[in-house]
Order: sequence, then C-alpha cells, then structure tokens
Amino acid sequence: MSQGQQQRRFCWRVPHACRCSSIFAAVVLIVCRPLGLAAAEVPGDIDYADVLPRIAQQSPASARDTFLVQSGFELSLMTAEPLLASPVAIAWDENSRLFVAEMRGYSEDQDEHLGRIRLLHDNDGDGRPDRATVYADGLAWPTAICCFDGGIFVGDAPDIIFLKDSDGDGVADQRRVVLNGFGTNNVQGLLNSFAFGLDGRIHGSASSNGGSIRRVGIDGEPIGPAVKLARRDFSFDPRRLDIRPETGGGQHGRSCDDAGNVYVCSNSDHAIRVMLEERFLNRNPDLAPPAARESIAVEGPQAAVFRQSPVEPWRVLRTRLRASGIVPGIVEGGGRPAGYFTSATGITVVRGDACGDLRGMLVIGDVGSNVVHRKQLAPHGAGVRATRVDAGRELVASRDIWFRPVQFANAPDGGLWIIDMQREVIEHPASLPPAIKQHLDLTSGRETGRLWRLAAAGSPRRRAVTLGSATTAELVGLLDHTNGWHRDTAFRLLLSQRDEATLSLARKLLGDPAVSDRGRLLAGFVLAGLDGLAAADVLLALEATDPLVREAGVRLVEPLAAAGPLSDAVVETLVHLAAAEPAIEVRYRLAVVAGLLPPQPRLEVIKQLLARDGADRWCRLAAFTSLSPGAAAMIVDDWLDPASDWLTVSARASLPGLFTQIARRNEPAELAEAVDGIARLMRAATEPQELVAAAELYAALDAACGLPATAADRGSTTAAAVGRELASGCQQIVGDATADLDLRRRAVPGLLFDSANLSAITHLIDPGEPPQLVQAAVAALGKTPAPEATARLLEKLAAGDAAPVELLVDVLLAMPPRARALLEAIAVGRLPATVLSRQQAMALWQYPDNKVRLLAADVLGPPPAADRGPLVAAYQASLQAGGDAAHGRQVFQKQCAACHRLGDTGKELGPSLAAARSRGSEALLLGILDPNREVLPAFVTHTAVTTGGRIVTGLITAESDHSVSLQLADGSQQVLGRDAIESLASTGRSLMPEGFERSIEPAAMADLLAFLMTAK
Repeated sequence: MSQGQQQRRFCWRVPHACRCSSIFAAVVLIVCRPLGLAAAEVPGDIDYADVLPRIAQQSPASARDTFLVQSGFELSLMTAEPLLASPVAIAWDENSRLFVAEMRGYSEDQDEHLGRIRLLHDNDGDGRPDRATVYADGLAWPTAICCFDGGIFVGDAPDIIFLKDSDGDGVADQRRVVLNGFGTNNVQGLLNSFAFGLDGRIHGSASSNGGSIRRVGIDGEPIGPAVKLARRDFSFDPRRLDIRPETGGGQHGRSCDDAGNVYVCSNSDHAIRVMLEERFLNRNPDLAPPAARESIAVEGPQAAVFRQSPVEPWRVLRTRLRASGIVPGIVEGGGRPAGYFTSATGITVVRGDACGDLRGMLVIGDVGSNVVHRKQLAPHGAGVRATRVDAGRELVASRDIWFRPVQFANAPDGGLWIIDMQREVIEHPASLPPAIKQHLDLTSGRETGRLWRLAAAGSPRRRAVTLGSATTAELVGLLDHTNGWHRDTAFRLLLSQRDEATLSLARKLLGDPAVSDRGRLLAGFVLAGLDGLAAADVLLALEATDPLVREAGVRLVEPLAAAGPLSDAVVETLVHLAAAEPAIEVRYRLAVVAGLLPPQPRLEVIKQLLARDGADRWCRLAAFTSLSPGAAAMIVDDWLDPASDWLTVSARASLPGLFTQIARRNEPAELAEAVDGIARLMRAATEPQELVAAAELYAALDAACGLPATAADRGSTTAAAVGRELASGCQQIVGDATADLDLRRRAVPGLLFDSANLSAITHLIDPGEPPQLVQAAVAALGKTPAPEATARLLEKLAAGDAAPVELLVDVLLAMPPRARALLEAIAVGRLPATVLSRQQAMALWQYPDNKVRLLAADVLGPPPAADRGPLVAAYQASLQAGGDAAHGRQVFQKQCAACHRLGDTGKELGPSLAAARSRGSEALLLGILDPNREVLPAFVTHTAVTTGGRIVTGLITAESDHSVSLQLADGSQQVLGRDAIESLASTGRSLMPEGFERSIEPAAMADLLAFLMTAK
C-alpha cells in the first residue's frame, strides 16, 4: 500500500445533512438523568447494592391514592391479589365468568411453566369477582384469551391451546394444542390480543416474534404448510383452525372499532391504523403494494407522555454506568426515565356505555411511565388521525412505579377495565447490566396483580350479566345494545350456537330503520357468519341512510361473492355507489371489494373511484389491488386522450402507478399502447407542465422495465423516438432560467430519454446551478447503468468543487461496478478517501458484493474503532455551555432540517424532535454523535440487492408475499417487488450516520442543543 493510501485511512468526510434521516430513528432512548457525577467518578468494581434500594409495593387499598385521574372519570379497584397474579389478558364468558391469563413466568422463567389461567367467579352477582379457581396451569407464557363454544383459546407461545371444562367443576379437563410455531425469542414480543372478529374468526397479534405457524392435528402432528408471519398478524377459524396472515405487525395490543377497523401499537409508535387487509394486497400480480398501515398520531409516534411516578433507582444507575463507559448501551437523560412513549401497550377502542365521552376514543398504556393515555379520532381522507385530548397530563397517571397497565378490556358493566400486572421491574432482562441485575428481583410482584375499572363519574355499574341462558331472540336483540361487550358476546354466541331461527330474526333487525347503525351492522355479519346472507340483505344495507351501515353492506359483498356469483342488482348498485356515494370511507371500502366484481363493472367502478379519489393514497391503493391483470392499460388508454382532463389532481396521482403496473406486466402490445398515448399527450401539450407530466408517465415505465434509456436495444424504435422527443422538450424547460424552478427540477429525469444528454445532465452538477437541479441531475445519472455515467460521476467527484459529494457517492455505491470504480479511483489517488463519510465507508466494508468488500479492505484498511465514547466525552462540555439558541437554529437548518421539523423549521421526515427532546440534552448529544451504540431490532437497516444489480439500504417497514417496503436514509419509502429482489440481509446498523463532529464543533453543538431544547 502506498504512503498516500495509508494517509487516507480513517479520514472520513462529514455526511451531508440529507443523510440525517433521524437523530433517533434508529435508536430508541430510554430517558433518565444522571445523578450529577462525572464519568470518572463512577467506579466499575464496586457493589451497587447501597444505591439500589427496593421500591415497596403499595397495598391494594393504598394504591388507590396514587392515581391522578382526569376530571369526569373515576377509577375503582375491582379485584386484586390473592385472587389473581401477574395478569396480562382477561376475557369474560357469556355468564360473566372472568378468565385471566397469568404470566407468572415473566420475564426469564418460561421453562418453569409457572403460567396459568385463573377463573374468577362473582358469587353475589354484584359485578365484582369474589372467588378464584385455577382453570389451567403448567403454561409457559400465556398472553391471550378468547372465549368460544364453552371453552377458551389461549395464546401460550409457541402454541395456541384450546381449553374446556366439560364437567363444570371450574377446572379445564380438555387441553389441546391447535396451532404451533409462534416465536418465543423475545419475552416482550409474544403473540397477544385475541378477539372475535366480524368475519367470525379469532384475530390476534403475532407481535415482533412472528413465527412459522402450522395447524396441529388431534394426534399432535402438524397439518398442512406453514404460514410465515414476519411483520404480520393472524386470524384463525375457531372451528376449522385454518390460519391466515393479516395486516398488523404491532407489538402488544390490537383492537377494532364498531366498523371493524383495526388499531395496533408498538413500543415507540403508540397509535397505528391498519388500512388494508393482507388478503387483498396480493391479488393484483402487476402491483408491488407498499405498507398497508399508517401511524396516525398527530404528535408523532413517540409523542410525549406526562408521568407522575419517580425515576427507578436502577435506571439512574444504569445511565451513570453507560455514560461512564463501564457498561455498553444508550446513555439516558432528560430528568425522567420516559417522558415520551417507549413502551406503548394494549391499544383499545373504548366501546363501553358507562365511559361517557371516552367512548369511541383510543386508550393506550405506557407500562414504563405508569400512565394511561387517550386519543380522539377524527376522519382524515379514507383514514383517521389521532389527537391528544389531555393537555400536559394523562387520562390516568400513577405515582406508583408498580402500576403496569399492560392491557384493557371493554367490560360487561360498561366500564373500561385496566389490567395492572403489578411488577417492580418491567424491562427486558438483556438490557440490564449484570452489576445491576444481581441486585434486582425480576420476579418481584409475581404473585400480585390488580384489575381497575375506569368509568364516567357517577355512572352506575351493572350487576353480573348472564347470557348463557338467553334465547336466540334475546341474543339477536342484544346486537342493538348500547354496551360493546353485550353486542360482541351476543354476536359470538349466535355464530357459535348456529340456531336456524337466527336468520329470520337477524334479517328483520337488519331491515329495521329504528335499530341503531351498530345493531344493523352486526345483524348483517350474523347472516354472513351463518352462511345465510342473501343479495337482498346486502342491498338493504347498501341503501341505508347511515354510512356505517352502507359501509357494512360493502364489506358484506365479500362473503356474498364467496357463496356464489353476485346478482345483477348488487353489481348495479355498487356501480351506482361509485359515482353517487357521499362518504369517502364507504367509497374506500368499495375500492377494496371492487376486485370481486365481474371484469367490466369492476373496471367501471375503479375508473370512477380513481377519478374521484385517486389523490387519496389509500383509495388509490385499494383500487389498484382490485385491478385485474391488464386492466391498468385499459384505464390508461381511456384517460390518455389529449381532450380529456388528464391533469386533474386524482389523475396525476393515479397515472404513475398505473403505468408502473403496465411496465411490470411487460406485455409488448400494452407497452406500445401506453407509449402511443404518451406521444399523443406530448404532441398536444400547450403548456410546459403538460409536457413534463407526460415525461413523468414515460419515466414510470423506466422504473419497472427499463424502457426509456434502452428502448432502441429492445427493438422499440417508436418508444425510442418518443423518448428523444420528450428529452428535447425537457431540455428546453431545464435550460429556461425563467421557468418555474420546481418544473425545471421535474423535467431533469426526462433528459435521460436520450443518451446524448448525459453531458447536459453532467453540466447541471455545478455549484452555480440551483441545488434542486443539482440533486435531480445526480439522481438522474444514478438511474442509468451506462459506463459513461459512472465516468461522469467520478469526474464530478474529482473536480473538487461544491457539488453534492454525499449524493454523488451514494449514487456510486448503489451498483457494484460503480462501487468498485470508486474504490479504484481512491486507490490510485484520483480521489481522496475523504470523499467517503464514515457511514459510506462502513457500507463499503459491509457491501453485499464480495469483490467490493475485499477491495474496500485493501484500499481503506480495517474499519476504525467502534468505540465513540471518547468523542462523546469530549463533547460533554456542550451540555453546560449555555449555547446560543439563535445560532443553534442556523446549525439546525444546515445540518438537520432536511429530515427533521421543529416548530416552523425543517421537514417532517424523521420522528418528532419536540417529543425526542423530552429525553434531555444528554440523550440528544449521544444520538447525534453515536447513533449506532445500541440499535433495537426494529430499527436495524437491511440491504436489498435487486435483480438489476442495484443496492438499496433502509429500514423494513412492511412485508407481504409480493413486496418489501424500505424507508431510506432521506426519509423516502421504496417498495421492492419480491420478484425484483435477489437478496435481502441485515446490516446490523442504523440509518443515522456517524461523523457529525466533523461539521458541528463543540461550541456549535452547544448552540444546537440550546435550540433543540427550547424551540416551540
């Protein structure tokens, strides 16, 4: 190795601001302020017993006084130890017997099989349990319960078990494993949240462990193929026991509203709406669907929470040890161990009639902060947004760290019951250093637990409800009950009992306009669940005045179609609804079921819906999933008429996706028709924006089949000619300095349609050009694999001017031949190693291509030391420097605003910094300087190698059978069809780049921290 090469080692350039996808996107910080000792004052060889006092548990009676409850609500203790221990899930049967899943083996004692199901009885009928029996024991980690057919299904990973007491002694004498294969590697990622759905199936969360699930026969042997549940939830038929993947992927908590919409949560993303069911995502082979769920909290995933409990001593000590470097892990700060969502659990839609205005809201627990949070839901296009209700406080907050609200349940008495696990320590054992763990008792609280009832102040509490002896007519009547538990239980019993008399009674209820919308909705699904649904029933629902009932009618098209061909009357009504329906939530559901219609009316419905709602991403995605193969070309052929209004907001939003489907299908005749349509639009264009829009449609073909730049090689001279003509028009627009800058930026990719324009694109990469054009030009060069483009990218890097070095290098790293060319240029001294940021150098050392990895090791030498502790220590003075917030705003705008928004500054690509700063300045500093110190599994980046040889690195946000969604470092999303992925592997690192110390000196860091901590 030459002397020049040796000098280039370990000297990395500062990442560009746009690489900062999030100071905290890849690291979840649990906050706690140090005790004021410097790192050097924390010895590593002492016994810490004297600084780890135990926290005494409150008695059930005294625990009542630790709660702060919002005005208008009251909290009552319903039961406590010794009647239950370590409760994590509950379910009432039809006779108000309460089953409790007791996870006594949490968190390390799975193999001891300490878990059990406790059955609580209400002997005096006052609605409060007063006696307990052990229904079943010897379980490992029971986490979910659902009643069915006189017994219960229990989630006890890796199994789902059916238990039943056939002789009435209160003890299960039947026990059978029915499903197997759920993951157990993370005690905080076990399956959970069973509930009976409108489709008559039991739904649950597979959590972060997922699994490969198979049905188990009576003989204990597996039946049929395994169903993989990575980042997905599941459902199963309680009779046939077939398992089906469902959209979800939350961690602990899953709940439905009255319409059947699903909500889930994860530790640090506390409110998520599932928008499209898994079974619909994969039916259009021409579509690579994105993630079908969305985070809905207006304040951001890691919104602030306002805990009232003190900091646990072990958290304080762990922070000190981490800050000193004695133990690895995240340095916590901010004066509170949380202050933001770190352990969101049990998301539930409140449906009890004794809950006042809480009914219809979301409640979420945070077990680490000892609070219950609530959210108000409001329509937002086809979806919803969730907004904090309580300013500066929580619905329920306890001063007692033992209060652990792990789940919630809508109760027979109309209230919301809070499941309080009662543990002194809630923490994953692997995150506890041995020096601390030896002084903690992770079993403390194992034999205790409480159930609390939250209800509107002054609301009466029902006595015990007994529905087991109710007649069929009485159960049908209960479908219209004001309390959610009554409706749900009646619905379950009617489907379980399968009395033929139910059909006529339910049909009468469905047709009664005096019945509530919820009652009529459930009546329709009872008919479907009993295989008695008729076309007339669906038409009755579709013609209702209430949108909730019409939406149910559209949903019922699915089971109706499963029973046989849809009638002409139903099809005609759905076609009419596509044009006339006023409620977007109904139109959205219609876009979902349109795929069940015959081809011609299906196309008509989808065309109308896209023309009306194509700008709504969920309506658009639903319609796309409903398209049959080749249908995209038919819509495009109709729309690409120069005389039509093809530049409407809906059309502009829909057309690129339609063209992508045409390209993925790759039928020559359809491609030719699409290109001809673009040519007509281009030649009829009278305004620059029309020509640019036509070029963008042409580019959509390139994204999926490589049509534009290589059209001549494919033998499509017509396509090549159209491309050259578009490129000429785009060149005029780009070169017009008086034109709208955004329009010029949008025109840059069109230059690629003529390979002769590579030089013109290269000239745009110049410090004298607007940054928007420069970035667009670099991205454009990155799209063509031509060797000449590689040479021009390297040429610009070697020029050493003010070109966007970070972006140029990223583009070179996206293809193995270019990555090798970059390293070879560094090896011969044409480029300095300083063109690489630390993150980019690490990407080369870990490159998927073996030749690139070997060359990186030879040219760059071994990776530098991973320990950034000394660097962080050198910046500690920034925390006490009292920086200038005004100058810090300038630093933020330069270094962070490309991906973060704080107040009125920046872009909201990364998580909310307003919430993140509640962790404190220490945590902010560490997140900036050492983002890879500790990366949670959900935030580890993955690298995909496409069949075209491109390298794509990002966070996996969703997976389906046909696609993988990745969040890239610039905050954008990229969806890759599985047929386009050659390999997919974890990098073990976060998206957040290292090396900000090169561009933010200690004084500037103090200013930045001052701005981050004080900006409104």
